[in-house]
Amino acid sequence: MIIQYQLLRYNYWVTIRFHVTLFCVTTSEAPSPRPQSTLAKLKQTLAYPGWQVVGACSFLAVFCGSIFVYGFPVFFLHIQRDLELSSASTSLIFALSRGEAGIAGPITGWIVDKFDSRPIIIFGGLMVGGGLAILSIVHTYWIFLVVFIGMVAVGNNTSFGQTFLAVINRWFVKRKAVAMTLVITSYTIGGAFMVPLLSRGVEALGWRTVLLYAGIFVVVLSIPTSFFIKRSPESVGIDIDQSPEALDQPTTVAARARISESDFGVKEAMKTTTFWLMLTGSSLRISVTSGLLVHAIPIMAWKGLSEQSGADLVALLFFIAIPARLFFGLYNSGIQTRYILSMGMAFGTLGLFTMIFVDASWSVYVFVAGIALLEGATTLNWVLMGQYYGRRNFATIIGIITAVYSVGMLASPLFLGWMFDRTDSYHIGLIVFLIMYGSSSVFFFFSSRPTPPMRTQRQLG
Repeated sequence: MIIQYQLLRYNYWVTIRFHVTLFCVTTSEAPSPRPQSTLAKLKQTLAYPGWQVVGACSFLAVFCGSIFVYGFPVFFLHIQRDLELSSASTSLIFALSRGEAGIAGPITGWIVDKFDSRPIIIFGGLMVGGGLAILSIVHTYWIFLVVFIGMVAVGNNTSFGQTFLAVINRWFVKRKAVAMTLVITSYTIGGAFMVPLLSRGVEALGWRTVLLYAGIFVVVLSIPTSFFIKRSPESVGIDIDQSPEALDQPTTVAARARISESDFGVKEAMKTTTFWLMLTGSSLRISVTSGLLVHAIPIMAWKGLSEQSGADLVALLFFIAIPARLFFGLYNSGIQTRYILSMGMAFGTLGLFTMIFVDASWSVYVFVAGIALLEGATTLNWVLMGQYYGRRNFATIIGIITAVYSVGMLASPLFLGWMFDRTDSYHIGLIVFLIMYGSSSVFFFFSSRPTPPMRTQRQLG
């Protein structure tokens, strides 16, 4: 009995000691980390080099991209008068420049996905700057058309469009919406002050002198800034899965393959219903917006405002769109992104409806507010594509969508100009646009997340 008791007691003591020792070894080898302060987390986040890329892209979007995207409607009526053109002929210049993106879109997307971003931006910046300088001395319609499309439009769409979105999509996963919102909002910030600045410059110096200065401005800014834009984190030796952008996920290969941000191949994306819903919604939205922006100042003049007042209202639209884009892009409401995008389209539809059917001076302000809210929400259009289809083939997929919606971008300004020449009114054309906006809202509403392909990620070069 005594032996048994001692043995049991010994075994009991050994068991306790074993567990205590194991606990001590475990805690000494893997101590629980101290929770980081909010300030420390912020410093770690901002130390990520992707934010430097965001800053450089945003800078070029404000000062270069916005001239083409939002500033050129300022020149519409001046070019029309100087070259003695009809509204349809003037619209053709802007329409073909947007249609060019359709032809070059898939090619540009492939180039952006395969090659470094810096030479693309430098090449495009030189084309835009040189093209604007040449336009300042051109007096023939067809030469103006060729230079504007072949140099200015190609350079802008290549350097200051798809390239920015693709680069940001590669650098960010967890904060993709924030980064894209900042870059896309930068175009609006540029439009908010570039439109009145260009308008007053044209009135004081003439539109040709302003084009020359704008060309020099683009070249001087784009070349040095391009050196801050790196192609991807992997291109500078950063593993995104070990960066602040890494998703909170298991670290085993099998688990990571199951829950990683699954990148769709181009053919895989095109086989999903969501791709075609997004393509249709995006095409309708961008087609209408393209027509409205090209004719924005002439539409305001049609409603009884002066050209300068029209330009100021367009600038007001962009000022309102700045906080709208930041709100829609950064505020996490818990509502699905597609529903917010659809709601933004509904705001724009309501604003356009008011301007068409309400014969009062305040209707243009409702229109401006509605389109500004729409522009705010449409930041999520490309965020949603990045969330749905991943990082690797983003630019190529967007390039395909660009090829389709560019047909509408080409047709819509031309259609409005043609209708105005025939009826001396924008009324019928805007009703057609109203239907297109409403339909776009419906397509976005039903664009649910596609089922992702199951495979591991390859390293991005």
